[in-house]
Amino acid sequence: MKKGLDSFKLKSIALLFMIVDHVYTYLNGPIHGYQIGRTWPEWIPVLTRFVSPLFLYLMIDGFYHTRSRKKFLIRLFVAAFIMLGGNVVINLLFHNVNYSTGRYSFSSIIEGHNIFLTLAVLFTFVWCLENIKQRKRLILSIFLACVSAFFCIFLEGGFFLLPITVIVWLFHEKKSLQYIGIGVWCAILLAKALISYYSGDIATSLYSDLCFDNEWAMFLVIFFILLYNGERGRNTRLTKYMFYIIYPIHLWILMIIRYILVS
Repeated sequence: MKKGLDSFKLKSIALLFMIVDHVYTYLNGPIHGYQIGRTWPEWIPVLTRFVSPLFLYLMIDGFYHTRSRKKFLIRLFVAAFIMLGGNVVINLLFHNVNYSTGRYSFSSIIEGHNIFLTLAVLFTFVWCLENIKQRKRLILSIFLACVSAFFCIFLEGGFFLLPITVIVWLFHEKKSLQYIGIGVWCAILLAKALISYYSGDIATSLYSDLCFDNEWAMFLVIFFILLYNGERGRNTRLTKYMFYIIYPIHLWILMIIRYILVS
């Protein structure tokens, strides 16, 4: 057994921090004028910002080791549509109308997290990049790569995860360059946050603003990648679908609790 953490252990850590992040998002402070629970420390989203890029990194690593890329992609899209369906049902059940107009809108009906869709589109993007690299189905792959990249920008975290996807794929065999690339991208995001703060008329402190505009903190994923030993770890049917089960269930529970508390 190699030293470090295997994929199962890293996913378990990411799941724990993911739940903390979502509890903070759904049950922290005022929502639509209602005070929900206690106010949590502002730095929590900074601490948990590594979660999405870590799942992305492990997904790309799985892209190269899975027995069937087609089944992997189908599984992601099926999970994405199940997640979307559950979000729609809950939003309609609790009459989640547009806050300013008092009417249903497309965004209010589909409101809710769905990282499955982002990962599915990014998996498609990586597959296309790999085909282009190997000169397979070039025209189709280039077209789908462009469509995937464009579509991803409008999905949850897609704008921030797309450059990391390119970095991890491009330097898949050169870990040190992955660290540098991710570090540079996060430095750019930090610079953007600082420029936005100092050039705007913002009433909050720099600390509060950086805790809110926190995508720069994705650099924390580097430490977890350094610990990754490349092994799959515990491999059962339960562990294989653990993320697919826990992710939607805990989010739907949090959505329902939030709606009940503000009703």
